[in-house]
This record gives sequence, C-alpha cells and structure tokens, in this order.
Amino acid sequence: MIKTHSLKQKGFTILVAVVTAGILLIIAMSIGAIALKEQVLATAGKESQTAFYAADSGMECALYWDQIKGVFVPGSTGTWPSTVTFDCNNATPAITTDTLADSTDSGAVIHSYSFKVPKLQAGVSAETCAIVTIIKTTNDSRSINGGLTRNPLKVYTDIYSYGYNTCDPSLRRLERGIEAHY
Repeated sequence: MIKTHSLKQKGFTILVAVVTAGILLIIAMSIGAIALKEQVLATAGKESQTAFYAADSGMECALYWDQIKGVFVPGSTGTWPSTVTFDCNNATPAITTDTLADSTDSGAVIHSYSFKVPKLQAGVSAETCAIVTIIKTTNDSRSINGGLTRNPLKVYTDIYSYGYNTCDPSLRRLERGIEAHY
C-alpha cells in the first residue's frame, strides 16, 4: 500500500531548524556584544588606573621636593628661585617658572613652577607621564571658604598633578588629576 502525505506537513522540520538556528544566532551575537563591551570597560579601567598612578607619582615628587628638600621656597633674601633643579624617577624635568602679581586688590604675589615628569612606567611601549604645577602664593589676604581670611604672612601652596596613561596625543589618552593645598 502506498502512503500519501498531506501537503500541510511538508517543510515543518526545515521551519523548526531555521527558527532554532536564528534564535541561537541572536543569542550568540548578544553574548559577543556583551563580551566586547566588558573588554572595552576593563581596558578603560586599567588605563584610568595607570593615569591615576602617574598623577600620584607626579604629586609625590612635587611634595618630596617641596616639603622635604625645600626646593620651592624663597631664599634668605626673600626672593623666589628663578631656576630650580631636581629629579623625579631618575629624570631631570624641564621646569618653567613664572611670577605673577594678583589682579585683585589683595596684593598677592603668585609664583608658579610647572614641569613634566616623563617615563613613569619603564618597559611599556606607551609610557605614562604627569604634568605638575606648583603655585606658591604670598601676601594674600583674600577671604576663602565662607569668610575666613588668609594670613598674609604665610606662604600658601597649591599643587596640581595631572597624570596620563600615555604621553602620546591619542584619542584613547586618559587624564586623572590630584590636587594638594596647604
């Protein structure tokens, strides 16, 4: 006896196979997209940490040479040093100095020292660096923090250290900064 098949049942197996394959493909692509996002996030976190460590190294160098060695203080005649030499991480940075009179009526005099600390991470192709600015303010009687007045006889120090995950100008370059005020 010859069996006859109904035309309604033809191709049902192929339909189930195509739908199943489509669902599996969508799941696989979703997992791949999530993995890619996690990789980008993990890399950004690592690079951010590298930039922060560079900023911290620059800050530690500035604090050491300012507080321990006294490089950024006025001499016995009361004049600020125009040239300063020191080293950070076995490198002698080029230092820019500047003296500005404050534009307010407080009579403050601002002395700034800026330098770049290169090669903070030896052995890495894109080495990190930090740009540090030390600002010394004297004769400042301005009010700060809700009406408190600064002592004009005291020297105020502000240090800004900005660390970078790479010294190269890149779209993936990250900056992290640390400030110290005393």
